[in-house]
Amino acid sequence: MTNKTLVALAATMALALPGVASAGSNDMDVIVDGNTGAETRSVAVSLADLNLASASGIRRADYRLIRASKQVCGFVNGSVLPVTEDYRNCYGAAIDGARSDLDALAQRQG
Repeated sequence: MTNKTLVALAATMALALPGVASAGSNDMDVIVDGNTGAETRSVAVSLADLNLASASGIRRADYRLIRASKQVCGFVNGSVLPVTEDYRNCYGAAIDGARSDLDALAQRQG
């Protein structure tokens, strides 16, 4: 395969994965997407067991979203070696999107 073919394949998969991840989710899941280079990873984080109208529920949800954002961006066993600009960008975008979804869920539940 040529590089153009690989890039096209990666782009197609990147667009398809979030739809696949959200297909199995419910109203209390937040899909965390991380883009590193040409790779996109997604994780569904269930918040169904949390009361998002309480401060403690929001803290627990945020902790789960932080862990998922690190995971989809390549944080493995406590570290990314080395921490790159690509990781920082991925993590920043992933946690911002996840927190935005969390805010929307909290407003619906509150």
